[in-house]
Amino acid sequence: MRRDYYQHAYVTTDWRRAMDEIGALHGIGHYMEMPNALFDTGQDRQAVAHFALATRDELQFEIIQPLSGDIAVYQWGLPAEGFGLHYHHQGRHFADRAAFDAAVAAAKARWAMPIAWDTMGGTYAYFDARADLGHYLEYFCFPPGSHLEAVPSFG
Repeated sequence: MRRDYYQHAYVTTDWRRAMDEIGALHGIGHYMEMPNALFDTGQDRQAVAHFALATRDELQFEIIQPLSGDIAVYQWGLPAEGFGLHYHHQGRHFADRAAFDAAVAAAKARWAMPIAWDTMGGTYAYFDARADLGHYLEYFCFPPGSHLEAVPSFG
């Protein structure tokens, strides 16, 4: 498994349709699917969403359909009705926890951090960089043996 990499993440109102569209555009044959995934978003906060992950040419693609709970961050850019597919965040995986912590400290000095928590054996944080970059940033650090090792890769 590649340990340090970047990710393009999309939010959608229709997980299956988004997987088909992103897959056709980028030559992705299938995804690691995590339907109805329950994950922690903060102290006593949780969200439920469908997730799909695949890697193409050293870039990981993530598709998220927010379902319930603490999902306000994930609803940004989506229409109230009908199909929506919106670029949501650029993610960056850190193999080294010290590098992750340093990057989080630097980002916190610049942007609000609406979500940060340990989940699924690793840790992650979102930063609201929309005013500067037009999207959120996500930093995440998961150890060897995590669920990320099952992400299919193409190209």
